[in-house]
Amino acid sequence: MSQDKPKHSNSYIIIFITIVCFVCALILSVFATLLKPLQEREEEIYQSKQLLITAKILNDDGQFIVKNSEGKYVSAIFDEKMTTLAPFENAPSAPSLQIFNLQKLRVVPFLTDEKGDMFTFEQKGIQYEKYLSDNQKYGFAHIPLKLVFKIYPNVPTAVLKNDAENITPIGYIIPINGYGLWDAIYGFLAIEANGETVIGTTWYDQKETPGLGANIATPEWQKQFHNKLIFQPNQKGEVNLKSSKLGITVVKTSVMDELGNSPLAINAVDGIAGATVTRNGVQEAYKSSLGPYRNFLIKIHEKSKEGAISEKK
Repeated sequence: MSQDKPKHSNSYIIIFITIVCFVCALILSVFATLLKPLQEREEEIYQSKQLLITAKILNDDGQFIVKNSEGKYVSAIFDEKMTTLAPFENAPSAPSLQIFNLQKLRVVPFLTDEKGDMFTFEQKGIQYEKYLSDNQKYGFAHIPLKLVFKIYPNVPTAVLKNDAENITPIGYIIPINGYGLWDAIYGFLAIEANGETVIGTTWYDQKETPGLGANIATPEWQKQFHNKLIFQPNQKGEVNLKSSKLGITVVKTSVMDELGNSPLAINAVDGIAGATVTRNGVQEAYKSSLGPYRNFLIKIHEKSKEGAISEKK
């Protein structure tokens, strides 16, 4: 009895598999292309959120915040009529579009050189997105033109759009980067216009151990940076902007246990139990990132003092 020949040869099967793989790859490629703009938009919004959180314009619950008459941060909404943020009890989370637009107006990128002078990207003929892509990985502190963000006050949108150059910033944001236990870590540090006092900080990109080193990205750990000084005072509490050490000290246990009420406590924050390598990495990141900005910090400090004298007159 004769046997039937196989209906399909091996070559047919190989061709069929090749066609299926090609079609699948094509479909994935199409989806990746279609989704790329959405992914890029989400990344931009995430970055906007991190900048506003650092500047204390947005809280970790996604609400806008402003200082009330007592100097305390309270929830706020964007007042469409006044085009400013207005206090609002139990304000809802801010819409992503408002977050994105407000960041573009109130937290604006500039460049600073080795002397501490500031320039717009247009003045230097540099395209912002390309500058970011070229330098983001290794940070901005050790290149000739460093990235810094101006934080503008809560004024009407029209004023920010048309007269920003005549508005005195209330602070500045400096990018921070370094290495933790497993990989690079990236964050922001916001400093008041006096060039010394911390407004806030975030670690927006890190791959540290969950429950240990990864706690550097939690609001509970980050909130202790508010009002700390980035210039380390001596035992008498004296600071010399030209020679004092720059950075934030991350102690092993708690500031109270290790430093008590000494002047050095104003420059220190509590460590994270079981995350020694991350703690050291964070401390070194602040030191190495802030050091090259010293001349810039001195200049804004002097400008702040001049402004204070003018107001008294």
